[in-house]
Order: sequence, then C-alpha cells, then structure tokens
Amino acid sequence: MEPYEYNTKKGKRYRVAYRTPDNKQHNKGGFTTKREARAWYRQKMVEIENHGFSSNEKVTFEEIANRWLDNKKQTVAGSTYKKYETECNKHLIPALGDKLLKDISISTCQSLVYQWAKDFKFYNKMVNDATSIFDLGIKYKLIHDNPFKLIEHPKKDKDDERKVRSFTKDEFITFKKGLHEHYESTNYKAFAFLFILAHTGLRKGELLALTWNDIDLEGGFLHIKRAVTRDAKNNLIIGKTKNIYSVRDVPIGPETIKVLKKWRSEQYQELKFFNINTLKPNQLVFTSQKGGILTPSKPGKWLNIIEKKYNLPSYVTPHGLRHTYTSLLIEDGMSVNDVASVLGHKDATITIKVYNDLHPIKDNSIGKIIENL
Repeated sequence: MEPYEYNTKKGKRYRVAYRTPDNKQHNKGGFTTKREARAWYRQKMVEIENHGFSSNEKVTFEEIANRWLDNKKQTVAGSTYKKYETECNKHLIPALGDKLLKDISISTCQSLVYQWAKDFKFYNKMVNDATSIFDLGIKYKLIHDNPFKLIEHPKKDKDDERKVRSFTKDEFITFKKGLHEHYESTNYKAFAFLFILAHTGLRKGELLALTWNDIDLEGGFLHIKRAVTRDAKNNLIIGKTKNIYSVRDVPIGPETIKVLKKWRSEQYQELKFFNINTLKPNQLVFTSQKGGILTPSKPGKWLNIIEKKYNLPSYVTPHGLRHTYTSLLIEDGMSVNDVASVLGHKDATITIKVYNDLHPIKDNSIGKIIENL
C-alpha cells in the first residue's frame, strides 16, 4: 500500500495503513520520507505473515515457547496453564530459550532427553511439551522439522516400574480401622473427608467443591457439578469438573450418610465462632477454619499420619483412595461400565486401564483354560 502524505507543525510526514489477521484497520504515521514508510510497511507485512515474528531467521525457542503458552492460556484451565508455565520457565526455557529455533539440533535435544530422564521420574511430560512447541514452530513455517520427534528414549530399568498405588482389601480394612481410632473422636473433619473420599471414589477437588445443596441425603446421592482448581495466578477457585463426563451422581450408603449428618453438626460448631452460617444451601461441605476453600494438601497430610501409624504403604495418596475404590468394586463383581459411570470416566477402557495397572495378571492358570477344553 502506497504511503500518503499529511502535514504537521514540524512539516510534511507520511502514513501507511495496513490490516492485521483479525481484519482490523491500523495506521502508522510519523515517517519523514516515503522510502522510510515503505520500508516499515514491508517489514510489518513480513511480521504479520510470520504470525507476529519479525524474522523467521531470528526467532528463539523462548519466543515460540511464550507464544505456545499464550495459546494454552486460552484453551486450558488456569491450574493446567500454571503447570505448563512452571515447566517452561523452570526447565524448557533455561535449557533452550536463547537458542535460535532453526539452529537447535537433534543431538542437542537428545542430550537433553538423556539428562531429563536421569533427573526426573516423569521426564516424558517435558519431552511432550517441547515437541508441541516445535510443532507450533512448524505450523508458523519457522522451521521444517521437529528434532524432538527424532530422538530416542532411554531404556527403563525394571526397578523403575510403577508401584501399585492403592490399598489392597486387607490394607483398606486396616485404613478404616485407623481412621476410626485416630480421627473419629479427635478430628472429625479429617475423619469425614477421608471416609467420604474412600467410599465414593471422588476426586479430591470434587469433594473440596461439594456443597450441602449438592447432597441428597434422602435419596442417597452426591451431585458432582464442580471441582476446586487453580486459576492462572495459582489462586484456589471453584471451577468446572475435569471434563463433561465428570458431572454425575454418585451413590452413597447408609454409613456415609450417617457420617455426613454428624459432620454437618460438627461443622456448625466449628464455624459459628467466625459467624459463618453453615445452614445456607451453598455452604461448602469442607472448608478451612475460617470458611474458605480447604487447602488441597491437607487431606494428604491427614492420610499420611494414618499410613505411618498403622504401617500402611506411604505412596497411597488421596487419589489412591479413588483407585482403591475402583479395584474393590470390580473385584466384588460390579460391572466395569457401572464403575466407569460412578467414577466419571469417559468410557470403561479408562477404568480397565486403571484397574489393570494396579493389578497385573500373575496367576498362570489362565494359560491352561484352552488346554483343558
């Protein structure tokens, strides 16, 4: 587009008009010559063509990583974005940030992967995100190939296999015994939270966001609609569930109903000191001491005390109680499809994978079935 002339107090100046990809009209003025205006205009067109980068040749990994983070900010939950941001700023950008994207070699990426595998148990997450960042570079036509798709992954040692992260049936019985003995008379909030978690298969964030209005004590159901998560600034908020399948009704038995009824009375006593009306329908079932969202790390600390005192596996987390719930239901003969529905899984294949990861087949009698026909 040809620059056009206009007059100012300082004399003749030139302005250019251009459109951005969102089809908005923009103007840039103040140029003293047409040549200067044309040069700026050509550079701006290159930048727009290159998705905001002034030159394909000069784009660093940090620049494309930040663009990738900007995209994530628009498409994922705040808590998930925070994880991406932390990973980029702590690991990916320090390792590759100042390097030109086009100059990062396969050997550089391979060395990084070997180092990450040595230093981090779940290094694959870092590899996957670095791969996605390079894929964005290819999409923007800044590079032609993705070096992270050409690396080799280190061979895992047998000792690195995942531990079983749920209680066995006997361990679960011990856990319940410990729960009653250690918390029922001394810390009913801890008792009720861990009891409900273990008897419903809820995700911790779902229970943290549960209100009394979500509970049907007469019918025996919890209506799961929300979950506690974090926003982009790492603040605790009540937001959406993990996915649309997580919005569900979860059945509860008479014992759990009894625990809930007693906890409501206990909560009233706990919060009345701060003049909090716990009888309002949208009152959270579990809160901090002053009525705010309960710190998500608290249940893990409560559980760890039981594990240490009763010699239970310390690697079982509050989420491990969900896995325990899954395995106990399936072992008791409940349909996998029904279990998937209660857990809020998209389909039964996810439930089966969780169960199989926890309980690999060790009985060789299955090998004799066909032989014995």
